Amino acid sequence: MDDWQEAQLIDEIVEAICPDLHNNCYKDELKSPFLCNRNYFSIKSLLLKFKLEKVLVIGIWGMGGIGKTTIATVLFHEYSLQYEDQDFHIDNIRVIHSSIIRKLKHMRVFIVLDDVTNSQIATALVEFLCNCLSSGSRIILTTRDRNVLTSGGVKEIHEVKEMNYEDSLKLFSHNAFNDSHPKEGYYELSTRVVTDYAKGIPLALKVLGSFFHTKGESEWDSALRKLRKYPNADIQQVLRLSYDALDNDEKTILLNVACFFHGHKMESVTRILNSCGFFTDIGIRTLLDKALISVASDDCIKMHSLIQQMCWKIIHEESSKSDGQQTRLWNTKEVCNILQDERDVYGVESMIVDMNQITIDPHVVIIALRKMPKLKLLALKGDINMDIEWKLPEDFQLPNDLRYIKWKKCPLKFVPSICWPQKLVQLSMPGSSVQKLWDTIQNIPRLETIDLSGCKNLIECPNLEGAVNLKSIMLYECGSLLDVHPSIFSLPKIKKLDVSYCKALKRLCSEYCSPSLRCLWASDCSKLQEFSVSLVSNLDWFGFNISYSLEKLSQNFAHKIVLMDPIKHEDDTCIILSKILASPAFLFVKRLYFYKCKSLSKLPDNIHVLQTLQVLAVEICNVITSLPESIKNLQQLIHLYITDCEMLQYVPPFPPSIIYFCVINCKYLETVSSLTSEPPMKHKALFGLHNCTKLDDHAYAAVLKDLKSRIELVASDGYRNNGANNGNISFYYLPSKESILNDWFPHYYSTEASIIVEVPSDHNISSCLVVCMLISQYQSCNIGKKEVIFGCECYLEKGCNKWEWIATSHSRASLSICFDPFIRLEMVSDHKAVWYDAEYSNKIMEAIKERKKDTTCNPILKFELSAETVDNEEVVINGCGSVGCM
Repeated sequence: MDDWQEAQLIDEIVEAICPDLHNNCYKDELKSPFLCNRNYFSIKSLLLKFKLEKVLVIGIWGMGGIGKTTIATVLFHEYSLQYEDQDFHIDNIRVIHSSIIRKLKHMRVFIVLDDVTNSQIATALVEFLCNCLSSGSRIILTTRDRNVLTSGGVKEIHEVKEMNYEDSLKLFSHNAFNDSHPKEGYYELSTRVVTDYAKGIPLALKVLGSFFHTKGESEWDSALRKLRKYPNADIQQVLRLSYDALDNDEKTILLNVACFFHGHKMESVTRILNSCGFFTDIGIRTLLDKALISVASDDCIKMHSLIQQMCWKIIHEESSKSDGQQTRLWNTKEVCNILQDERDVYGVESMIVDMNQITIDPHVVIIALRKMPKLKLLALKGDINMDIEWKLPEDFQLPNDLRYIKWKKCPLKFVPSICWPQKLVQLSMPGSSVQKLWDTIQNIPRLETIDLSGCKNLIECPNLEGAVNLKSIMLYECGSLLDVHPSIFSLPKIKKLDVSYCKALKRLCSEYCSPSLRCLWASDCSKLQEFSVSLVSNLDWFGFNISYSLEKLSQNFAHKIVLMDPIKHEDDTCIILSKILASPAFLFVKRLYFYKCKSLSKLPDNIHVLQTLQVLAVEICNVITSLPESIKNLQQLIHLYITDCEMLQYVPPFPPSIIYFCVINCKYLETVSSLTSEPPMKHKALFGLHNCTKLDDHAYAAVLKDLKSRIELVASDGYRNNGANNGNISFYYLPSKESILNDWFPHYYSTEASIIVEVPSDHNISSCLVVCMLISQYQSCNIGKKEVIFGCECYLEKGCNKWEWIATSHSRASLSICFDPFIRLEMVSDHKAVWYDAEYSNKIMEAIKERKKDTTCNPILKFELSAETVDNEEVVINGCGSVGCM
C-alpha cells in the first residue's frame, strides 16, 4: 500500500482529531473520587512493563459501566505530561484528516481511543499508528467487544472486573455521603445497594450514590424495593448499547440465558440451544467477547444481575408491543396470574415455575402445558406435597416441540403411556417419586441426557432402544432399582452410566458394551451380586468398591479408577487391594483414587507395580497413618493428593518425577521426609499443605530443601540456556510458622503487601530470588475452594521516589484439590505461599547488574504483591518477604 492509499484508508475510517484535544478532555470522568483498585494497578503495570523501544498498544475490555473510560482517563492524565509531543484522547473515531496523519508521523505520543466498536477501524488504525509513531508511544483502546482487540492484533488485553466489596462501598459512599464510608444509620442500607444491586459496577455505584445523596432513610428503603421491579434508566441505557449491537440470533440466545440458563453448564446450554435451531457456539462466543456473560471456574454461565434485569425489561417491552403475548415466563407470580386469568399462552417458548411459590392449583400449571405448542424449555422446581395423589388425564400429551424438561422432585409415581416429545434433548427428573417412566419403547432419537438420580422409588430402568443418540444416564441413589436394562450398553453413543449408591441393585451385566462408553460408576451398590460387562476397554473413568471381582477385569479396562471401601469384607482390605493391584486391569492405569476407604489402614507395599501411574489420590481414608516407602518407585508419578486422612502422620520421599503434591486437612500430619528420593526431574512444582498445622521443623526443612534443589536444576548449564524454564514456577503453600518465616527471610520481611529492599554492595549476583506471601486465615471468601492468582511486581528505584518496572511474576494455583466437592476447606490458620520464578529472577538480577555499572549507590528494589481468586475476590495478605537463596 503506497502513502496515498494509506492516507485515503485512514481518512475513511477515523474522525479528525483537533490539536486542542489535550489534557482538558474527559474531565467529567474525574469529578468523582477515583479508587486505585486492582484493575487500575494491573493496567498501569502493563504501561510500565515494556521498555520505550517500541510502540505499546493496550486494550481495556469489559461490560458497559465497568469503568474502562475512567481508568483510561486517569492513566492518560497521569502519564501524558511525560510526553514532550502532543497527546490525544479520542472518542467515537471515524475519520482523521490527512494533515493530522502527517503531523502524527514520527511523534512520541500517548493516545486513548475510547469505546472502539468497529474491528476494521481498530485493525487499520492500530497498524497505521504502530508504523508511523515514534518509539515509546503508548496507545490505549477501550471497548466492550474483545473481538475488536483480538482482530486488531492487540496483544496486551486487560479485562476490567467488578470492584470488590470494600472498594464498592467506598465509591458508593463518596457519591452518597461525600465520605469514604456510610454515615451512621445507613450502613445496612448502603450494603444492600452494594451487594444486592450494583454488585461491583462503578457506573451503578456512582449513579445510585448520587441518587441517594439527599434521600432520607424511608426513601432509601422504598427506592431499593422499587429498583427490584424498575431498573434505573440511566444504568440500563448504558448497558443497552451492547445488546443493540447484537444480531437477532445473538439477542435471542442472550434472552434465553437471562431467563432460563443462568448458572447452567456451558456445554449443556450450547447443546440444548443448538437443538432449538440457534447458532449457539458462535453466539456464546460473541456474548463472552462483549462481556454480556461470563463463564465461572465451574464452567457455568454467569450473567451480572444488572444485565439480567436489562434482558427482562426488553422481554416485557417486546411483549407489550405484541398485545401482551409472552414468549418467556420465568416469574412464578406472573405465571400464576396469567394462568389464573386464562390469558393466551400459545406463543410461550420457555417457562420456569417454582412450585413452592405457586398460588394456584398445581394441576392447572401442568394442564396448561397442552396450550403451549411452541414450548421448547420447561423447568419445574420445588417440592409439591408428596401426599397428594397426583394423576394426569389419560389423554394428556406434552408439547412435541419440547427440547428440555426438568422437573425436580416430581410427585408423579407413574407417567402414563404418553408419547414423549421426539425433539427432546434432555430429560431431568432428580429426586422424583416416579417408579416407572414408560412401558413401551419410545421414539426419542434426539435425547442425549437422562437424569433420574435420587429417584428412590424407581424400580425399573426404561427400555432405551429408541434413544439412539443418548450419551449420559444418571441413576445414582436410585435405592429401589433392581436391574439396569441391557439396552443401555448397546446404545451407539452412550458415554456415561452412573448407578452408584443403588443399594438394591443386584446385577450389572451385559454380553456386549458399546465402544463409546467412557465412564462407568458403580460404587457402593451394597447388594450387587453379579458384575459382568463384556468387551469393555479404555474407559476414561471407572468407579467401584474394592473387591476380588476386579481381578477378572480385562487389561486396559480403564485409565482412571476410583476405589471405595469393600462392601463385603472377605479379607483385610489391604490384602484384597494388594492382589487386585497386580491384576491386568491395573497394570496400565494412569490415575488411581482411594475414596472413603474407611477400613484401609495402609496402602499395600506392591503399589510400585503400577509403573504407568501418574496420579495417586487418597481421600477420606481415616485410618491410614502413613504411605508406603515403595511409593518412591512409581517412576511416572506426577500428582499426589491426600485429603481428610485424619490419622496420617508420615509421608515418605516421593519419586523425582513428582510435580504436584497436595495434602489437605490432615491435622495429625507431622513428618514429611525429604520430598523427593532423588534430585527432582523438573523445575516446576506445586506443593501445598492446607490446614496441616502440626508439621514439625523437619517438614519445613524438606520444603526448603526441595525448593533449593529445583533452583539448582534451573541454574545448571543447559537447562537455563534451552529456555525450558519459561513459565515454570516452583510454588509452595503451607501453614505459617513464625520461627521458620524469620529463618527464611531474616532481613527482608514486611507486615504489608509490599516491601522495599536495598541490595547491599556485597550482594552476590545470582538468579534465585524467592518471594514469600503471608495469607491471612480470615478471608471474605473460602479460598480453599478457589483457584488463586498470586502476583509480584518488582520495580527499581530511578531516584526521587520514581520507580521503573522490571518484572512481573504470576503464579496460578488451586490451593486445595479434592475429589469430593463437599469437603470443608476453610483455613484454620494463616498460611504462607513461597515461590520461585526463574525468568522473573533473571530479569531482576540483570537489572541490578546494569544499575551497578552506572552508579556506586546500592540498588533499591520495591516488591508489590497481590492475590485474588479467578472469580475476582481479593485475598487478604498479612505480610511478604523476598530473599536470594544462593
